[in-house]
Amino acid sequence: MTKSITIAGKPLSQFYKLPFEKGSRVLRLAMLESHSTFSVGKKPEPLAIQSLSFDQGLLTVTVKLGKEEVARVYIGVEYDCLLVSCSVDTDETYLGRYAYLTLRAMMRSGYCDFQEYYWPACFALGNKRSRYVDVVKKPGGFTITLKKKFSGLFRPGDDFPDVTERAVVPCERFLDKYAAARLAPVSIGYCFANTDLLNFHSNHYPFLIPYVFSATAYLKTVKSFKRFVFNANDVDGISLSPQQEELNSICFAMKEIAAIRFNANGHLPEKVAEANKLNDANQLVLLKLWNKALPLLMQQRFTHYFYTYGLRNVTGKPVMRDMKLVEFSMEVPVLSFVLRDEGDYYELELRLKVKGKLLRLSSDSIALFLVCDRVKTYLWYLLEAEMDYKLVWFFSRVNFRVQVPKGYYKDFFEGFVEGMERWYEVKRG
Repeated sequence: MTKSITIAGKPLSQFYKLPFEKGSRVLRLAMLESHSTFSVGKKPEPLAIQSLSFDQGLLTVTVKLGKEEVARVYIGVEYDCLLVSCSVDTDETYLGRYAYLTLRAMMRSGYCDFQEYYWPACFALGNKRSRYVDVVKKPGGFTITLKKKFSGLFRPGDDFPDVTERAVVPCERFLDKYAAARLAPVSIGYCFANTDLLNFHSNHYPFLIPYVFSATAYLKTVKSFKRFVFNANDVDGISLSPQQEELNSICFAMKEIAAIRFNANGHLPEKVAEANKLNDANQLVLLKLWNKALPLLMQQRFTHYFYTYGLRNVTGKPVMRDMKLVEFSMEVPVLSFVLRDEGDYYELELRLKVKGKLLRLSSDSIALFLVCDRVKTYLWYLLEAEMDYKLVWFFSRVNFRVQVPKGYYKDFFEGFVEGMERWYEVKRG
């Protein structure tokens, strides 16, 4: 936030400071009370919030207290504290009554998260509009949304993948480069099951599941799908090669841990952390299983892709229209980055290459551990490290580009770039 802004004759240096909860933009009622000499008692004064507005990065709350004159409370959100002032009272040493009662009224659950008002370095002094966000007025207030070009805007404190240690998961070698699965009128194939990880309807990580099918007369295409295979009993009577038996066991292990864990007690940080820890562990195990499966999968004649819309839909008999032909490659995608100076901000772009050739990416070409070109969506490549897939997943949600205003690049983002340079190529553009 620009320090030279003056509001109601006061520079921001004369605003009162209230510390946030560590690592957040959350102000707790207990913290507010510790900075105030006021007490609302059992019958708080009838404060009415008449309007909210957002200008040059500052939240203005217009309030009326009983029969008193209308007052304005000004709120600025910094990295680790809230700045507050008022048109009536409040300065850097004193938290006035209007400011106290306004903040208290915003704490319906004993706290208020000011993250939605935190847009440092996004408003140039004297400019009503920001190049990064749109502030749209609506009845009772406003909404702040990122402009399409800046969907990847990074703010201090935002999460970013850990780039301290990159461990490559070794891929299994081909047992027999030219071995191919035996074919029969009724045989087994393998389905790559995928869905959107942000979809909350029984979502899951990418995994493999076998299926039984009947082939056409010349054993070249699928005539009909019979069933998904969930255990060894589902393939009784079908002749399997040793490679297929091994691949089936890998598939069954994948299915056991594919479901993403959520906790019903999402309001309890320790429960959320527990679920996240389990999910991270399962992701890494799945990546290792994919590495074991890939050489075996390359030997299979029949492989399909199924966008499941949730694990609950992986049941019974595959539907022909949902099963798309798919191929896999043993080539390893390589991550690289381009850092561009765009004037008042930097932009970091993720790129993926296979054998030196750039992959054209889209959000639909990412399946956590696997990626494909947005044109050749039938051909998938497996990433080789946990750090790789976490970076790819992160960047896929922001159109593969992150923007960082120069006002806080050095303090809050340069370290990430330097960390990535230990493992990946970062070109300055």
